[in-house]
Amino acid sequence: MTNNAIVVAGLLGACVLPCAHASSYSPNNFLLGDWGGERTRLHQQGVDFQLTYVNELAYNTQGGQEHKGTYSDQLMFDSNFNLQKLLDWQGASFRMTFSNRNGENLSAEAGTNTLLAAQEIYGYGSVTRLVQFYYQQVLLNDRLMVKLGRLPMSGDVFPFSCKFQNLTFCGTVPGYITPNWFTWPVSQWGAVVAGKLTDDLSLNASLYQVNPRFSENAQGLNFGSPPGTTGYLAVGELAWTPTVKGLPGSYRAGIWRNTGDFNDVYHDIDGRPIGLTGHSPEQHDSASGYYLMAEQRVYQDPDNSTRSLTLFANFIQSDRDVSYVEKVFHLGAFISGPFATRPQDEIGVAIGRLEVNELSSRRISQANGYASAAPDTEYPMELYYGINITPALTLRPNVQYVVNPGGLSGDKSVVVFGLKTEVSF
Repeated sequence: MTNNAIVVAGLLGACVLPCAHASSYSPNNFLLGDWGGERTRLHQQGVDFQLTYVNELAYNTQGGQEHKGTYSDQLMFDSNFNLQKLLDWQGASFRMTFSNRNGENLSAEAGTNTLLAAQEIYGYGSVTRLVQFYYQQVLLNDRLMVKLGRLPMSGDVFPFSCKFQNLTFCGTVPGYITPNWFTWPVSQWGAVVAGKLTDDLSLNASLYQVNPRFSENAQGLNFGSPPGTTGYLAVGELAWTPTVKGLPGSYRAGIWRNTGDFNDVYHDIDGRPIGLTGHSPEQHDSASGYYLMAEQRVYQDPDNSTRSLTLFANFIQSDRDVSYVEKVFHLGAFISGPFATRPQDEIGVAIGRLEVNELSSRRISQANGYASAAPDTEYPMELYYGINITPALTLRPNVQYVVNPGGLSGDKSVVVFGLKTEVSF
């Protein structure tokens, strides 16, 4: 095939799973295989693409207002072009991703009142969106990487996996509790620079446009930028990836500053309590916060490297002047190859703590005349078993248990049974 034909073929294809790209390419990763060798030929010439489908079923069995089930899903199209192979541009690549989401939100449909959703794939409306459209350049013998283009405020920030179904334990959690931080699949114009200081120490900086209008369904396929930009989100992260006794680890510390428009959670425009006056909130032109992440493999089977135990812990502190949920804690583990006969399966377990901002709680108490309890702390938990049917198909049945839903200690605990299905075509 000619280079032009290859580019056209790639643009018509598209996914967001890294397995589709050059570092770990295998036709076995796709349910539809190698297409008679055509997929491998495209890969060798610099084009990788795929289609990925994620479905999340959830049924509320305890707590909330109703016992019922819902589904949410996402179809993703992704293409990646190695411009070094295609055009002889050293260290250059281009990526374009689209997504389409549909379904219902169990938290709303069953009235569970949890602080974060039981289906992480739900959000930002049933619409097709441009998720990624960026140029990437690697420099200085792979020690410096630059991205420029349309980016979600999530792909290069707080890089936690999305294997869990509860939103508390999936992806860029700071964006779920911080106003004006729009995560996947909403994208904004931005830039990312990542540099290696040493072999195991790197510094990453991201800068994103903040425009709330990009979250509108009508802007889903807008390649430009509508009026409404309110500022920028800047994130800096220091990452350390040591090997401890032969086992890999990852430790990160990040800070952010967002210059969008924010409402104060407690004070009105006169500096008095909103819960007492009912007046419009005080306005802020910036918000900031920080996060800490730690992930360490603590065991690996000497006879089978696919069997291992990895522990993780995360902490997020958001701006208490503008955030309803102020702090988030995570603790958990991934058990890879839990049984010798199922080395590709995985067990995941996580326990969280979400703290409602004390100022938000005080405002609610004042507004209802101290007649009912104010929210405080919610404790979500999740356990899943990942069944690797093939490299292209994974099922993750899970159970979620939420104590003090919404941070209210008097409410009955919520129990949700779920099933997350991932298919790569």
